[in-house]
Amino acid sequence: MPRLLPITLLAAAALGSVAVAQMPTEKPGAMDVSRVTGGTYQADPNHTLVGWRVDHLGFSDYFGLFGDVTGTLTLDPAHPAAAKVDVTIPIAPVVASQGLHDHLLRPGKDGGKPDFFGPSPQPARFVSTSVSPSVDGLGAYIVGDLTLNGHTRPVAIQARFTGAGSMMGKETVGFSGRALIKRSDFGITTGIPLVSDEVELDLTAAFERTAGEPEPAAEPPANACRADKANAWFGKKATPEVRAAVQAATGAKSIRWLYPDSVVTMDYRSDRLNVTMEKGTDVIRSARCG
Repeated sequence: MPRLLPITLLAAAALGSVAVAQMPTEKPGAMDVSRVTGGTYQADPNHTLVGWRVDHLGFSDYFGLFGDVTGTLTLDPAHPAAAKVDVTIPIAPVVASQGLHDHLLRPGKDGGKPDFFGPSPQPARFVSTSVSPSVDGLGAYIVGDLTLNGHTRPVAIQARFTGAGSMMGKETVGFSGRALIKRSDFGITTGIPLVSDEVELDLTAAFERTAGEPEPAAEPPANACRADKANAWFGKKATPEVRAAVQAATGAKSIRWLYPDSVVTMDYRSDRLNVTMEKGTDVIRSARCG
């Protein structure tokens, strides 16, 4: 056995050298939207995570992660507002302590309701209903339906493009995002208000597609509200005069003047114009039909 040890170490070192040699010498991803190719991407379950945080009794925070996310992202660089995302998130918390892990998945006592999710919770699912790109082209305000614990509610995500490139034959795009939900909206009420109702979500996502796959033919999004006619007022304050000018230029049958955190109905109408403004300044940032 002692004679075999040096041979084993040499073999391990050789395999390690081969692995290092196969690694890229530079980061394959860069925050360059020109690298993004249109098509349908698959979520990379190993590198897509949903972080969550809640206040615990005013002393400290509970926080952890959901991983193994699956789903799709459909992109058309020429029409970013037509992007669609549909992801499924297993409810299997990754947390720092075994005690907290057990607490989140604990069954109900004596036939009662579970503390939080219960021992065998169904996965959560988020399906986008609208995407509003930011003025700089690097961010987006994504609204969609989140189904969690048997309840479906609208949720808004402030997303940011973080990189694109190719890695091991797969085109990859990455994003980060933040959202705020109330767990009581999803029937999870244990400990409120001692454990905060509001839950901060911190998202990081990677989506992959095999390089060289043909791009699907993309249909331009419906523009019955003529949202493009509102571009001239981006960066200007939505005064009554500006609002009247936008109405006259677009001819939209109805206009909603919204802040990023506005709660609105999810019914899509191609002839309705949604104008997003900065909260506190009313400066117009984007416009879309919906």
